[in-house]
Amino acid sequence: MAEIRETHVERDEDGRVTDTRVVVERPKKSGGFGWGMFFGALLVAAAVIGFGYSEGSFQQAGVEADQVAAQVEQTTEGAVDATSDTVNNATETTEQAMNETSDTATN
Repeated sequence: MAEIRETHVERDEDGRVTDTRVVVERPKKSGGFGWGMFFGALLVAAAVIGFGYSEGSFQQAGVEADQVAAQVEQTTEGAVDATSDTVNNATETTEQAMNETSDTATN
C-alpha cells in the first residue's frame, strides 16, 4: 500500500490562508516473516513433544536411563572392590617383605 497524504488548509473570514497542515498516513507493518517462523517452529516442537508423550517414548527413555544408571553403579562397585583388594594385597606383601627383611637382619 502506498502512503496517503492529506493537506488541511485553514482560512480566516476574509479567505486568507492562516494555517496549512500536511498529514501523512503510512500503512502499518504486518507481523513479519520472523514471527511466523517462530510460531511455526513452536507449533512443530509442541507437536513432536505431544506425539512422543502419547506414544510413551519419554517413559521408555526414563526406564532405559535407570537401567544404564544401575549398570554403571554395579560396574563402579566392582572396580572399587577390585581396587580395594589390590591395595590390601600390596599392603600385605609389603608387610611380609618388611618382616622377612627385619628377621634376616636380626639373625
